[in-house]
Amino acid sequence: MGKLDSRGARGFLSAGFVFYSNPRDWQEYNDVNEEIKATLQSDAKARFVLMNNGITIIARDIRPTGDKFTIEDYQIVNGCQTSHVLFEQANKDDATVMVPVRLIGTQDDEVINAIIRATNRQTPVTEDQFFALQEFPKQLEAFFQSFEPSKKLYYERRSRQYERLQGIEKTRIITQPNVIKAFAAMFLDEAHRTSRNYGALKAKVGKDIFGKGHRKEPYYTASLALWRLEYLFRNSRLDAKFKPAKFHILLAARMLTKPNEPLPPMNSRDMEKYCISVMEMLWDADQADALMDKAAAGDFDRDKIRTEPFTKRVIDECKAEASRSAQAVSN
Repeated sequence: MGKLDSRGARGFLSAGFVFYSNPRDWQEYNDVNEEIKATLQSDAKARFVLMNNGITIIARDIRPTGDKFTIEDYQIVNGCQTSHVLFEQANKDDATVMVPVRLIGTQDDEVINAIIRATNRQTPVTEDQFFALQEFPKQLEAFFQSFEPSKKLYYERRSRQYERLQGIEKTRIITQPNVIKAFAAMFLDEAHRTSRNYGALKAKVGKDIFGKGHRKEPYYTASLALWRLEYLFRNSRLDAKFKPAKFHILLAARMLTKPNEPLPPMNSRDMEKYCISVMEMLWDADQADALMDKAAAGDFDRDKIRTEPFTKRVIDECKAEASRSAQAVSN
């Protein structure tokens, strides 16, 4: 059990990387965080140590010297919310405010993930948020940010992680559910599952979606297509009546870009090449606008679009369009 004064809280918060392995970023003042704040503002603050789960720190290297510890390569895996409230209420705490701190030293990733799951229960954490701790989502987050500024998107691996960062265009932040939906629609031909049956898509996470060995390019490509499509809707460049069918439009856009070309395996270099050619089309604003407009030209009846037969119809229409285009060229 240890004392975390306001200077300590500031130190933790100034180094944003310390929350990298936490399932969530700061969630603002939800019900739980309001209760923490209220305790610090009341006469009950001396009992804070008894009422709060505290902070759990995992370090890969710990060196004790008397009653002090030197830690390296560390993360706060539980206590992000507590740390932020303590920082925000720094003028309310005093020597009576004690915070329980657990300091754990291990280099075993399985043990680390088990501790994270076990300790993050004060504010409910979904399985999606726990999945964010896996290696693939971390790599995908870095991949999205590897492009030049005009092409850069931000994969929100952790809930609200970009909320307080300056200079990031909010429309470029792609949430995990939207990455899943866009990818499933565009590359798994499952546009009809993006709304009513989203649970069926979530069940594929870790296998058909975010699978081991998958290339990162398809996920970025699908997210880029969704970002471009949303831009057209926001600026009334595409009729709002097509919004219910936006994920079918993504599927159609991919098929019209690569007509009659089979989809390569998700873990292959051919998939990288396939996606690069689609990306180049989407990066060109004029070509992308024309492609989305063409993809949206179908009869997207609101009552039909959430069915598998409708998805198959969209696929058949795209194939027919590709055949007509090829015949026109040959003539």
